[in-house]
Amino acid sequence: MGLYLRGSWYWYKRMVNGRVYYRPLKIRKGQESFLSARLSQVEDEITSLHLGLDPPAGTQVLLSEYRGKYLEAKKHKKTIEWDRQRLLRVSELWPDLPLNFYGKGHVEALEKKLSASGPGGRTPKPATLNRYMELLRHLFNLAIEDGIIRENPMRFYQPYAEEGTRRALNEDELRAVLAAARSLEKTKRFRLRHVFYDLILFALATGMRLSEILNLRRSWISGDVLAIPLSETKSRRRGRTASKQKVKIISLNELAREIIARQGGHDDHVFDLYRRDPMVIFYGVLAIRRIAGIHDFTFHHLRHTVSTIVASQSSLATARIVLGHADLRTTLRYTHPSMAEQRETVTKLGTYLKALTSK
Repeated sequence: MGLYLRGSWYWYKRMVNGRVYYRPLKIRKGQESFLSARLSQVEDEITSLHLGLDPPAGTQVLLSEYRGKYLEAKKHKKTIEWDRQRLLRVSELWPDLPLNFYGKGHVEALEKKLSASGPGGRTPKPATLNRYMELLRHLFNLAIEDGIIRENPMRFYQPYAEEGTRRALNEDELRAVLAAARSLEKTKRFRLRHVFYDLILFALATGMRLSEILNLRRSWISGDVLAIPLSETKSRRRGRTASKQKVKIISLNELAREIIARQGGHDDHVFDLYRRDPMVIFYGVLAIRRIAGIHDFTFHHLRHTVSTIVASQSSLATARIVLGHADLRTTLRYTHPSMAEQRETVTKLGTYLKALTSK
């Protein structure tokens, strides 16, 4: 009777009035710090079951069980594959406990483990830690709505201040990125070698988000017009705005149409991708950083670059429409005028004022 191991997992055996109960603790060898509290939880479950009482709220719903429900409820999100990957990572670092068991100590332990190293041995940035914790906050909030738990353990978490590393690429960097993407076509171990260059070029030709490109469908295209259903964009809005705008309209230039025309594929999706997994794209981004020597490069830099180019050649209002921003203030955050452009603008301003004051 008592605690014992099955392989690398802890189990608990208890006899009550001649009846034997076996319970998996969902805790691996090496996670012994969680055993005391978990044993208390299991004792309460066994006692309630034996006496025919209702179990404590939430004790029947493990994190592993609720994870699937959360992913199903949020399947409209364009970042759902990132959520799936992050929840799998959490399951590797956290013991699989009932949702109402997690508390401040578990959150702090998870943060420490996430901070130690990410996938591939890389140390995650503060923004990455924030994304993990935001995801778990949303998951526990959904559990509260479902009546499974009463409080969100993530309320204790204080997010990190994030560095504003997003910027526009200059011409030399753009050439280096495209050359690096082209060179990956010769890398046999890279799954996207046949399409990665076109993904990069298409992002620059349209300014579309990575999530929109990964899920782009031919049935949404008519001539040079792309109509993305509103539910397929980054955020879904309710109310008057959503009822009027059913689709996001994007005008496709000649380059974008050429890229679409040369894609193969076996279904309605434009780009033939392996499981549409954003992690495959991330491996390509890491390769570009190494080859091009741009150590802060991200796929989203391409969208910032497009916003800056369009705004410099037309207007912020046009850039807002091209990028599909609902608010002009968002476009402002995506626009990064170069120092040369700033000098040119203030020079023109000074010339105008001199001419005005000389009259």
